[in-house]
Amino acid sequence: MKKQKLNVGSETTSAFQKAAPYLNIVYSLFGGIILFGYAGYKLDEYFNKRPMLLIIGVFTGFILGFYRMIKVIKDLDR
Repeated sequence: MKKQKLNVGSETTSAFQKAAPYLNIVYSLFGGIILFGYAGYKLDEYFNKRPMLLIIGVFTGFILGFYRMIKVIKDLDR
């Protein structure tokens, strides 16, 4: 009985290539929220304006992440 060699490497690579745009959407959205939220938090500490700049940072990150998500989705439709 011959052993069949599984081609797992190329199947995994193909799956990641198909999922990459969708992972990019998730990373952009959450990365923007976390990055701008953290920047707002630090600016709140510096200027002592809690929580105004944190909220502005989170909303800015959400808006930019959402913009990036729409841009990636439009690129997928091409």
